Parts: sequence; structure tokens; C-alpha cells
Amino acid sequence: MHLNRIATRLTAAALLVSAMLTPTFALTGTVDTQNSVLRMRAEANTESSVLKKLASGTQVEVLETLESGWYQISYSGVTGYVSGDYLKLNPEDGAPAAERTVANEQEVVPLAEAPAEPAAQAGTETEPVYVRVVSGPLNIRTGPGTDYDKAGKLYTGRIVETLDLQDGWYKIESGYINADYVAQADPAEVTESSKGQEIVDYALQYVGYPYVYGGSTPKGFDCSGFTSYVYKHFGYSLNRSASGQLDNGVSVSMSQLQPGDLVIFKKAGTGSKRASHVGLYIGNNQFVHASTSKVGVIISSLSSSYYTTGFVGGRRII
Repeated sequence: MHLNRIATRLTAAALLVSAMLTPTFALTGTVDTQNSVLRMRAEANTESSVLKKLASGTQVEVLETLESGWYQISYSGVTGYVSGDYLKLNPEDGAPAAERTVANEQEVVPLAEAPAEPAAQAGTETEPVYVRVVSGPLNIRTGPGTDYDKAGKLYTGRIVETLDLQDGWYKIESGYINADYVAQADPAEVTESSKGQEIVDYALQYVGYPYVYGGSTPKGFDCSGFTSYVYKHFGYSLNRSASGQLDNGVSVSMSQLQPGDLVIFKKAGTGSKRASHVGLYIGNNQFVHASTSKVGVIISSLSSSYYTTGFVGGRRII
């Protein structure tokens, strides 16, 4: 009997300890970064590696609050850390009253009164994410999947700002694009490339239009008439011939070409002319140009020996 009472007491004690160690509630949080993402890091600082990028509105489990103002969280089986400035706690998840009070206070604290963190680090955590199309043309869809309707196209080299990441698809201003065909871009590239890409996008709408010698309108273009027409739309005046356009803008080598640059060629048998053909570089070693009366405005590759051997220079207009 004595041994049975001891065993019963030991069992009860074990159950009590187990109950004390078992969490009685799960505290969750919601990522709140508006139009950017929150980086989930391996350690509680902005120098550590990024484990995941969490879109605004993502729900995570909060495991611990650190004095530095960071939270240890769990998301999709991965444990890491995020800045508390960009995570709203959800106090309604069954927490005891004392815990709910703390959570509510943290949820409504103005950003200026939030746990201290250097401004540069805070900005780093929520800076906009830009991606560059590396394999185009890339379809823009109305939803995150190939079953959704097409809403447009992005050509190779185009840089866009992302608003969200959902099931392998980036949400952008005009729809969704497949993340498999883009790479993260340096924000410093955005300003210098955006105007050139805008020019490229405008030029590409004329692919398939007819070639007419001496033409400089959509009724028919020759090579320099096409480049002049495109740039005129953006307020730039180019010389009318391919040779003349060698004097526009500044010189760039083939390896320095960016979308929107002129690519200028001299074909064999064209005599004393400095150049005989011109097009617009669109990225990915390709250019768009008014070629011949047989094919009109087309996209060609600079890798073609026909153009590689005849390349006499690139000109940056913007």
C-alpha cells in the first residue's frame, strides 16, 4: 500500500510538471510592411543571413520577445528573427489577460516609440524589392498562376518593383509574374534603367510594322527613321541617318549596352559611309530594328555574326 501511494504521488507530480511545461496559448503576429517585405533572419540583427521574405499580411507564430525589439518567430517550419517594428501582435489568440494587455500596448505603439533600432537597419529590413526579367518575354498574369489571363508582357532586362510574393509568383503593379524567370535587382539600377526600358517598351509595340525606305512613321520605317521616331516620342531629336546618329549621345561599347541604347552597324559593301544600319538595344543581347522590306520591324540577336562583325558602336542618348 505504501509503495502504491508513492507511485501515485510520483505520477501526479509528473503530470503537474508536464502541464506546467505545456504552452497554454500560441501568440501570433501579422507582418505589417505595406508595399515591401520583411526579412526573416537567422539571428536578431540585419547582418545575419535571410531565411525567408515575408509579405505584408503574413501570419507567423511568435516564440519570444527580445529586449532589442526583435521577435523570434516560426513560419512554415522555419524559426528565425524579425524586427518588432514591422510585426503586429495578435492578442486575441487565447493569451491570458496580462499577456493580452502587453500585446495590445505593443500593437498600438507609434513607430517613433517602438523599441530602438538604428534607422539604417530599420530601412534595410523593409526596403522595396526589385526584380529584373532574365528570361523574356515574360507574361504578366491577372493572378498567381498560368491559368489566369494574360495582362501584358515584360521583356528581358526590365526591372520592376514587387509588392508581394505568393506561391512562387511576384505581385507587381500590373499583375503577377513567375518568380522563376526573374532575379533580384539592385535598387540603384532602377533609376538609371527605367527610362531606357520605357523607351524599349514603346519601340517593341512596332514589331511587325512595315519597312519603307525613307519612312519615319508607323506607315513605314527605315532603320534610322524608326529610331528617330521612337526617341522623338520622348522628346529627343536624333540625326536622320545611321551615320549621323553616331554623333548623337555618348559612346558605349557592346559590353556596356543598356536597354534603350542605339546599336549602329556598317555592313560590307556600303562604301565610305561611317554606318549603314541602326537599331535599339532591348537587353539580353537583342535589339529591335527596321530591317528590310521583307520582314519589317523585327528583333535580332547581336550574337549573329552578321551583326557582330559589323558593329561600329553603341550610343547612349538618355
